[in-house]
Amino acid sequence: MSSPNVLTPYIKSLFLEHPNLTPNDLAMCLRFIFKGLVNDTQIAAFLTALRMTGLDHKPEYIAAAVSTILEFSNVISPDSVAPEGYIDIVGTGGDGQNTFNVSTSAAIVAAGIGLPVCKHGGKASTSTSGSGDLLKCLGIDLMHVTAETVPEIVKSSNFCFLFAPAFHPGMGKVAAIRAQLGIPTIFNILGPLINPIPLKAKVLGVYSEALGEAYAEATAKLEAERKIHQKSIVVFGEIGLDEVSPIGFTKIWVVDENAKITKSRISPLDFGLPEHELSLVKSGTPEENAEILLHILRQDKPEYRIKKVGANNHPLVDYILMNTAILAFAAGKASNWKEGVELARVSIVSGSALKALDGFKDAIEKSKQQ
Repeated sequence: MSSPNVLTPYIKSLFLEHPNLTPNDLAMCLRFIFKGLVNDTQIAAFLTALRMTGLDHKPEYIAAAVSTILEFSNVISPDSVAPEGYIDIVGTGGDGQNTFNVSTSAAIVAAGIGLPVCKHGGKASTSTSGSGDLLKCLGIDLMHVTAETVPEIVKSSNFCFLFAPAFHPGMGKVAAIRAQLGIPTIFNILGPLINPIPLKAKVLGVYSEALGEAYAEATAKLEAERKIHQKSIVVFGEIGLDEVSPIGFTKIWVVDENAKITKSRISPLDFGLPEHELSLVKSGTPEENAEILLHILRQDKPEYRIKKVGANNHPLVDYILMNTAILAFAAGKASNWKEGVELARVSIVSGSALKALDGFKDAIEKSKQQ
């Protein structure tokens, strides 16, 4: 049963000239919400006030929220899967650019390289096609991939997709409220940080430079608190993109295994690739994107066929190669960006990437029979 006023003191603290809500207070409020102790009006007021203060974009608050959400999530025990961990590439969304599903495509291609990929994601919120939408159109039974079935699935598949609603029931407590509010809240930026499986490397896309700084610091804080050693790369395409951008520069924050942050800028030229306008990598419907991705993976249509790196390949192909390369680099498979591109190219032209996708489907079907 909800208590009508449990959040009132915390909401009032957000309206002070100098808001004094602490990260621990935020964690407590989220626990109240996830336990169903708060009514919708209080939740809406709290999330709105929190957004207005800007506290929800500060690293210590992001880290506190991530840790609290995972308390209420169906996490996958390290003992039941590969102890060395998996890799992920995912963006916050919210950049308003509506580009092709490049992170999902890159995850599949990276699996074709031989990397153990467990991508975390959901359906579209602000774009035409989210990762979950794309994979559903590729014939993936998203809801059968659960904390119980994943250990068996990853035994035989380098690629796995963890559909967020199946792992974070606490988030369901706020789904309708967020939709009715129609404004970004702290939950809009937490998705990339709440993958429920142990990770050894990840690429995290953000929609602003300021959020990139906060994300890098939050990631370093979480790694230090959990005493885990993983490599993370936060990326922000300066054109306004939560991916490695096909045009212009991308700012990156590398958080190493010791939680040290190094900042730099990269461009397509660093990958040995030409630039492409964003208009050439726009998203279609999930069905259209799925069809295009299959043509790329099958190499069965001339316009998507890879000739050689940097040689008039389709813009979407270069976009995928580049974002796969940064994931391969984060995972330690590639020693530089260009080597990552070559690994991605071979994954596609050899058919390994397509096999990784098909292997995931087969692993799901096999798990259904057990």
